[in-house]
Amino acid sequence: MFPVEICVADENLAAIMAAMREWLDHRRFEPTTFRYTFSPRGLVVRVDFSAEAEASAFATEFAGRVVDDFDDAAPQTAA
Repeated sequence: MFPVEICVADENLAAIMAAMREWLDHRRFEPTTFRYTFSPRGLVVRVDFSAEAEASAFATEFAGRVVDDFDDAAPQTAA
């Protein structure tokens, strides 16, 4: 799984979501999961892809980043 996270301003949510859907449809990309959450840094849209190339292209197009679930879940330790 290759998750992509994109931070979106609340006021742009509808327009950004429509642009994402259009972009995905045009390329025939089918993400496995599409969700959003509210966080201290704003609204975060997370889209999971089965293919790394699709995730990278989506992240580039929408100024996001491909995240590593293992880094997010790993406990932090002091060096």
